[in-house]
Amino acid sequence: MLLAPKLDRAAVIQAGLDPELVKVLRSRFANAHEQIPALCQEAAAWVLGRRSVVSVDPWDLVASLPRADVPEGLRRTTGETLVQLVVQAKRTLRLAAPFIDQPGLSFMAEALAAATARGVRLEILLPTRSTRADAALNDLNMTIAVEGCSANFLVSKLREDAPWAHLKVLTSDSKAAYIGSANVTGAAIGGGNLELGVLVRGESVTVVEHVLDIYRRS
Repeated sequence: MLLAPKLDRAAVIQAGLDPELVKVLRSRFANAHEQIPALCQEAAAWVLGRRSVVSVDPWDLVASLPRADVPEGLRRTTGETLVQLVVQAKRTLRLAAPFIDQPGLSFMAEALAAATARGVRLEILLPTRSTRADAALNDLNMTIAVEGCSANFLVSKLREDAPWAHLKVLTSDSKAAYIGSANVTGAAIGGGNLELGVLVRGESVTVVEHVLDIYRRS
C-alpha cells in the first residue's frame, strides 16, 4: 500500500488501516522506498506486541529518547502519540506549546492538514513570548491550503496578562490528550532531547481544555 502508485482507500480500509495515516506515511517515505519493507515488518511486530498487552490504566507513558535507549515496557514514543491523536480526531484538536519549529511541526503537518480536510477544527495556542513559531506556522498554513481546509485552522494567543505558558499539550476531541515536556520541535519529537509525558483519556482532558480557555485571548 505504501509502494503502490496510487492510494487505494477501499483496500486500506479492508485491511483494517486508517487511510489518513497511510496517506501520511506515503508522503513521509516518498523518497525512501527501499526502507519501507523493513519498516513495515518492524511496525507490524511492534503493533502485535502492543495489542497483546491489556491496558487498564487511564494513561500511558510517552517518551522521546534515542532508539537504543528504549526501556522495556515503554510502548509509546512522542511522535507516534501526537500523530495518533491527530489521526483519530473527529471534531477538535488543540495544540499548545511555548516552542514550535519547522522540523517539529512538519512531522505532523500532513496529518493536521488531513484532519482539517475531514472537518476537524484545529487550534494552535501560542504564549505571548513564543519564538521561532512564525516560519513553522507559515509552512503549516501552506500545507493546509493545499491539502486541507484553511477555514478549520485557527492560531490563537494567550492573554497578555497570562502567566508564562510552559505547558505542552495536544488534546483530541476533548477525550484524549498528550501532556508532557516535549515542545513541538525536531529535537523534542525526534529523540534528540530526553522527554517524558503521558497520554491521558477521560474527563481530565476537559479540565485541561478549561485551563487553556481561562487564559485564551477572546
